[in-house]
Amino acid sequence: IFVADGYGSNHVLKFDKNRKFVKAFGGPGEADGKFKTCHGIGLDMRQGKPLLLVCNRNNNRVEHWDLDGNFVKVIQRNLRMPAAVHIRGDYAVFPELQGRVTVIDKEGNIVAQVGDNPEEKQRANYGLNPALWRAGICNSPHGASIDKDGNLIVAEWSQFGHLHKFVLNK
Repeated sequence: IFVADGYGSNHVLKFDKNRKFVKAFGGPGEADGKFKTCHGIGLDMRQGKPLLLVCNRNNNRVEHWDLDGNFVKVIQRNLRMPAAVHIRGDYAVFPELQGRVTVIDKEGNIVAQVGDNPEEKQRANYGLNPALWRAGICNSPHGASIDKDGNLIVAEWSQFGHLHKFVLNK
């Protein structure tokens, strides 16, 4: 069991199958292998061995860690506060709290970015008035998944509740 404690210690916590604490890894900082709000995590099986995929939200990057808590590599930098991860097939989707959603392939290449909000004042804006929302533009993506047809479903961090569906063009 792995828990991202980004709002507390900035460590990922590892527990065994009996819920006994095993270790903490990462820790606060900006260097590779350190966290500044480790937020969403997922088990990534796309590399042939299990790795943790960690959203290092306020360092604006996503990273791979092995299951023993060793830093492996930065997968993608210069994101806009990646908040969560969902993996389906060869793709991982990252809702970025600052108004965008990024999809990467198993090699770590960006294959799509959708919902990009050009208005910086609207990004990561929990109280943004719904009258300012625009179809296809994200304000504060916080959760996302890829459905069975390859469409992206995105949930916004908003006091009013807001969902998007980006349909895959085939």
